Amino acid sequence: MSESNEHIEPNMQYDPEAGGDPMVDQSGLEGKIRISEDVIAQLAVKALSTIEGVQPASPGLMANLRLGRKTTNGVRISVGDGETPEIQVDTYIAVKYGLRIPDVCWDVQEVIKEQVERFTGYGVKAVNVFVQGITFQDRKTSEYAEVGPVDSSFGDEA
Repeated sequence: MSESNEHIEPNMQYDPEAGGDPMVDQSGLEGKIRISEDVIAQLAVKALSTIEGVQPASPGLMANLRLGRKTTNGVRISVGDGETPEIQVDTYIAVKYGLRIPDVCWDVQEVIKEQVERFTGYGVKAVNVFVQGITFQDRKTSEYAEVGPVDSSFGDEA
C-alpha cells in the first residue's frame, strides 16, 4: 500500500518515517503566540474540577476590589510579560468537610501547575490557594452548605 504525497498542501511536509502524517513546516516563522488569561483560567478551572472534595468559591468583595482582576469560577490569573511568560494562579476554594486541608491544597497546586504548563507551554510561577469555606455535601448534589469564619469565642465561658 503506497501513499502519494501529491495532495499535501504546499506549507506541509510529508515524512513517511513519522507515520506518514503531514507536518507543518515552522522554520523561518516569526511572530508571537499569546494565550488569553481567560483560556488559562478555563484550564485551571478544569484542573480544579478533577480534584475530589474541592469546589470553586468566591474570593470575596474585598479581594475583587483590591486586585481589580476578574475571577472565573474561583480562579484568577496573572501573566507576567517577558520572553517566556510566567503565570501566577490564585484559586479560591471550598473544601469538603473531613478532608485534611493542607493535603487538598497541595493537590490543587500540583494539578493546576501540571495542567496549565502542559497545555500552554508557559511556566507557572505560583499557584496560591485560598480556602474560603467548607462544604458538607458531596460534589454531585446541587447545593452546598458552606461555613465561613469560625467564632473563636465558642466554649469560652466566664
